[in-house]
Amino acid sequence: MRSSKKIIIILTLFVFFIVALYLATFAGHDSFGFGLLKKSFDLKNDTDSILLEVLRFPRVLKAVVAGACLALSGMILQAVSKNPLAEPFITGISAGAGLGIVLSVLLFSGFAYSFFGFVGALISALLVIIFCGIGKFTVTKLILTGLSVNMFASAVISFILLTNPDDTYTLTYLLTGNISENTGISDLTLFVLFIIMMFLSALMMPKMNFLRLEDDFMPELKTRRKVYNVVLIVLSAILAGMSVLTVGILSFVGIISPQITRMLVGVDYRYAFFVNILLGAIFILLADLVARVVIYPMQIPLGLVVAFVGAPIFVYFLLKKGGLLND
Repeated sequence: MRSSKKIIIILTLFVFFIVALYLATFAGHDSFGFGLLKKSFDLKNDTDSILLEVLRFPRVLKAVVAGACLALSGMILQAVSKNPLAEPFITGISAGAGLGIVLSVLLFSGFAYSFFGFVGALISALLVIIFCGIGKFTVTKLILTGLSVNMFASAVISFILLTNPDDTYTLTYLLTGNISENTGISDLTLFVLFIIMMFLSALMMPKMNFLRLEDDFMPELKTRRKVYNVVLIVLSAILAGMSVLTVGILSFVGIISPQITRMLVGVDYRYAFFVNILLGAIFILLADLVARVVIYPMQIPLGLVVAFVGAPIFVYFLLKKGGLLND
C-alpha cells in the first residue's frame, strides 16, 4: 500500500476521532448536544458548563488515555510475541490489577482504587519479567509465567470474594471496568504522563519494525532483539497499567484494535502507531457514550459494553478466511 493511501486513512480516522470526541463530550440521553456545545462557550458558571468542566472533560480524557494505551499495549505485545492473539494482560497485568483493586476496597474502603489497580498491574508485570530472566528471556517463558501469575492472583481474588460477601457487589462492579472518578493523580498529570508515554512509544516504532527481521537474516540481531523485547514489554506493561488507572480492567481492545490496524495499513509500525491509537480511543469513547445513555439514568459498566461489542468482532477475526486461526 502506498504511503499516501496510509496517510489518507490516518486523516480519515482522525476525523472519526473528532466526531467521537464531540459525541462523548456533549451528547446526552435526550440529545446530541448541539445546544450544549453552544453553551460550552459561555463563560457563565451555569449548570451545563459545570457539567462539562467537572464531569465530561475529565471523563473524555480518561477514555482517550485508556483506549489509546490499551490498543498500543496490545500491538506491542503482538509484535514482540509474533502472536496475533496476544493481548496486554498476557503478562499477568489483568489479575494483578484486579488484586490491587480488591485490596484497596478491603483495606482502604475503595480509596483511589484505580491507583491501587495500576500499582498491582505494574508489580505483576515486573514479577513476570524477573521470573523470565532478562538475560534468558524468551516469549514462551513470558506467556507461561504470565499465565501462572494470572492464575495465582485470580485465585486470591476468588478467595477474597468468597470470604467477604458484604463487599462482593462492590468488588464485582469495580472489576468489570468503569471510568474512575478518582485516579489518585490530577487530570493534568495524567495528560502529561500520557503524552510522555506516546512520545516514548513512537520512538520505539522503528525498533518494532526491526523485530520483524528473522535472526537467520542477521545472526547478530539475536542479542539486540532480547534487549528490545524486554524494553517493549516494560513499555507495554506501563501502557496497560495506565489503562487500568483510568478505566479498570477491559478486555478485547488490545486484540481487536491491532487486528483492524493490520487490515487498514499493514504492519509498518510507523503508520500503524497512529491508526492503532486512534482506533482504540474511538472505541472507548463510543463505548462510554453507550454505557451512559442506553438505560439512563442507570449506567452500564463500561467493561460490559466493550465485551458485548468486542466479542463478536473478535469471533469474526477468528473465523474469517485467512483470519487469526489460520495465521
